Amino acid sequence: MTASYISRRNHSDSKPVLLHMHSGDVDEATAAVSDVFHPHELTRVGAVARFEADLQAVTTASMVTGQVRYNSNSDLFCPSIDGYHVNIPLSGGLVSVSRGERSLVEESNAVVYQTGSDARILTPPNSQLNMFGMKLARAAVHTAIEDLLDRPISEPIRMHGKLDLTGADGQAWRTLVLNTYHSQLAGSMMARPLLAEPLTYAIVAGLLSLTEHQFSEDLARPAAVTAPATIQHAIEFINSHAMLPLTPPDIAREVGVSIRALQRGFREFVHASPMEYIRNVRMHKAHDDLVRAQPDTDTVSVIAGRWGFYHYGRFSQDYRRMFGVSPSETLRSS
Repeated sequence: MTASYISRRNHSDSKPVLLHMHSGDVDEATAAVSDVFHPHELTRVGAVARFEADLQAVTTASMVTGQVRYNSNSDLFCPSIDGYHVNIPLSGGLVSVSRGERSLVEESNAVVYQTGSDARILTPPNSQLNMFGMKLARAAVHTAIEDLLDRPISEPIRMHGKLDLTGADGQAWRTLVLNTYHSQLAGSMMARPLLAEPLTYAIVAGLLSLTEHQFSEDLARPAAVTAPATIQHAIEFINSHAMLPLTPPDIAREVGVSIRALQRGFREFVHASPMEYIRNVRMHKAHDDLVRAQPDTDTVSVIAGRWGFYHYGRFSQDYRRMFGVSPSETLRSS
């Protein structure tokens, strides 16, 4: 039997913790996965010469993401989901049984479980479990939908069952979720507040828009028209607070409109989403800092990171597209 845990706390606010478990013991693996996600039983393990389990997860106050792999076909049962949960098969597919419904979930799908529901996960015969899981705190999901609806809610969100991710929006959301997770593992993206809060909000809001629930019709209704003066207020707020981890709810609250009205106003008057505009402002802030920087003591990566650009290659490409030169050229000429 082998087992190891590695954890690292990266930031005092978002407090992400990276966890890695590898074990050859069924009980130990079950306990580790239960501790990270939800208490459950591993009721069946297929016949293998040596059982192997692997878990890599990232936890924050509002979201837990992780990949679970067992080298055998398995049967897991969770009597009650805490918060909201999404499973995405990464290979081989799985069968989900919950609230009396049985679904075959393939790699182009996800399965969603609501607060308090049971969940049983089975892998097909002669296949291994390879699954991505995401646990969302109830408060994070309810806050997001209250912001989107611009009104309080008092009931659980009834989003449950198989989710088709084959459409453009579904594929984009799946890519966002998995890329965020892998970036966390590589460099703890969630420890960087300029990225952490907007990404968490985008993931939760995307899930709410993709799933069917009792508020879906309200979310689909056209948003109210937003006055140009309100959008100008939002632009001024963003320009003067670009160093903060702004999210659409932050901006909407500042200017006194709903998130959907804010988004509609930006599309009509700015021809970009609020987050696209924020990124554009931060790119110009980084450019200004590079122009004023000292080539002997300052670096492009530090200045880019100051404004939330942590992937140097992508930052360099976007910078050249916007300003016609590379960021290093701007720094050398300052």
